[in-house]
Amino acid sequence: MTDVESVPDAPAPDVDTAELRKEAFTMALYVSVCLLAALAATAESADRADIEVLGLVWGTTVGLALAHLFAFRVSARLVASGSVDRRDVQISLAQLVGAIAVALLCTVPIVPLSPSAELDAVRYLLAGFIAVVAYLTARSGDTSRRRAVIYAVWVLLIALAIAVIKNVLAGH
Repeated sequence: MTDVESVPDAPAPDVDTAELRKEAFTMALYVSVCLLAALAATAESADRADIEVLGLVWGTTVGLALAHLFAFRVSARLVASGSVDRRDVQISLAQLVGAIAVALLCTVPIVPLSPSAELDAVRYLLAGFIAVVAYLTARSGDTSRRRAVIYAVWVLLIALAIAVIKNVLAGH
């Protein structure tokens, strides 16, 4: 009976670094796609100079992160008989780091740019982030540079399609 899973009160083992990185990147990509959709919807319905891009980025990111953490914690309790273990906390923190990293990345171009240029800069930055993550993903599997670029383009197109579908279904 040395197996951790068979001992009812044994503490959960730590999550390995690869799993935490996966959770952080998953959340970062999720937030990026949702931000692209929110920025596109806002750009269509308002004068670009009147859009508070910084507030939109941080409000959307924090809102998504809190909603996700809420759902994650409740579901973690559901499947673990009412308790949240150390692994769940580590995963939650990794997800939060991924979301905040995207908001911080988006803040970089907002600070020096004029209000009329912020929106496009952040949209291009998010698209670039998604493409770079896809490229690095492909390259991590010993894929050629050419194939990695093709993969990155496909992933970016899929992300953009998801953002468009989200806006179409929302009536934007």
